[in-house]
Amino acid sequence: MSLHPVMIDRGRQLQQVLKQTDWRAVVWGVHGVSHLALHSAAELTDLVTEMDGTIRQAPMPLGRVNEPPRERAPWPYRLVAHVFRTAAGLLQRLPLQADIRQSHALALPLLSAVNGVLGDKLERWDSPLALGMTLRAEDSEVLAWSQLATSSKARVALFIHGLCWSEREWQTPAQKQFQALLENKGWTSGWLRYNSGRPIWRNGADLSDWLEAALEAHPVKELVLVGHSQGGLLIRSAFAHAQAAGYDWPQRVTRAAYLATPHQGAPLERAGRWANALLLHSPYTQPLMRLGNIRSAAIKDLRYGVITEAEAQGLRDDLKADPRQQAVPLPDHVRHLLLAGSLSPEAAENWLGDGLVPVHSGLGLHRREALTLTAPDLSRVELDRMDHMNMLGDVRVWDALADWWWKR
Repeated sequence: MSLHPVMIDRGRQLQQVLKQTDWRAVVWGVHGVSHLALHSAAELTDLVTEMDGTIRQAPMPLGRVNEPPRERAPWPYRLVAHVFRTAAGLLQRLPLQADIRQSHALALPLLSAVNGVLGDKLERWDSPLALGMTLRAEDSEVLAWSQLATSSKARVALFIHGLCWSEREWQTPAQKQFQALLENKGWTSGWLRYNSGRPIWRNGADLSDWLEAALEAHPVKELVLVGHSQGGLLIRSAFAHAQAAGYDWPQRVTRAAYLATPHQGAPLERAGRWANALLLHSPYTQPLMRLGNIRSAAIKDLRYGVITEAEAQGLRDDLKADPRQQAVPLPDHVRHLLLAGSLSPEAAENWLGDGLVPVHSGLGLHRREALTLTAPDLSRVELDRMDHMNMLGDVRVWDALADWWWKR
C-alpha cells in the first residue's frame, strides 16, 4: 500500500522542521519554564498560607490581625512551599545553557517580556531564564566590543532597548535605512540586551562598569548612545554612576538620544501603585498585594523615573511621594536629544501622551524647575500621532535622529 503524495510531502516538511530545530534551546526553555513554575507555585502557596492565617484570626473582613498570618496557618502549607522551592533549587543545578536569537520567532519576545515583568525575581531565584547584559549584532549574535572598536578612530553607536524588549524590536525597516546611512558614514553599531526587570540603577551601574572596561581596552574616537523608553533612563543612570565612580568613559560620548523616555515617570505605574495600596484596607485583601508586587523593581522605578540607588531607596521608603529632590544632571559636554510623541494633539496636553509616556515626561519637563532636565546643548522634539510601541518603526523618528546626529 503506497502513501498518499500529500502525506509524503507533510512527512518531509516535518523532517525538515525537526532537522532545523535547536533542541538544546528547547530543552533549556523547558528547564527554565519548569524552574519558574516551581517558584511560582511556592509563591502561590505562600499567598494561600497568609490568607488562611488571616481568616483564622479575623473572621470578619475588617477585623484585626495580631500575629503574622504565616504563624497561624497550618504547617502543611509551609511544607508544600518548601518542597516547591527545594525542587526548583535542584532543577536549577542542571548544567543547561542556550542563547535565544531572533530566529526563534516567539521565544525571544516572550523571554524579554518575562524578564521585564519578573526580572529581579528571576535573578534572585538564579533562574535559567534571567538574561545577562550582552552586546548583540542586528541578527542577535553575540558581539565583542573589539568587533565594533576596531581602532582608536572608530565611531560607535550603541542602541539600548526598553522594558520587556530586546535588540529585536530595533530592527524595523525605518531603522535599517538609518543604519545604512550610519554605515555609509563609517559608523559601527551594537545593540545591548539586558534583564530589563532589574532595578534601573543596577543595570545602569553594570552598563557603566562595562563601558569603562571596554573603552579602556579598546578606545574609540566617538560613542553615541541611543535609548528607547527605559533604555534612556539606563543611559542617564550609567552617566550618574560614572560620575560617582570617577570613570573616564563618558568623555568618549559625544551624543545621547532618549526616545520616549519617562524622565518624570509613567502615570500607569503610579496608578498601579495606588490600586495595589487599596488592598491595605482589609486584612483579607492584604495577602493579595503579593500579586500586585509581582511586577519587577524596574517597573516600580518607572513610577517617578528614578535612576540612582538613593532615589530607588527613597521610593521604597516612601510609597506616596516623589523621592527626587532635584534632577540628576546630564553631562555638559554631551549633545542630548529628548524625543517624545503623542497619540493626538489632545493627548499631548494630558497624561496619555504616546499611550505610556506623557509628552512632558518624555521631554524632561516638570512643574518644579529643579526636576526639569537641562544641559548646554539639549534639543527637544515632539512628534504628533506617535504610538509608544510603534515608535521605532516610524520614519519621522529616524529622520529627527539623523537631523540631530549630523547637526553642526
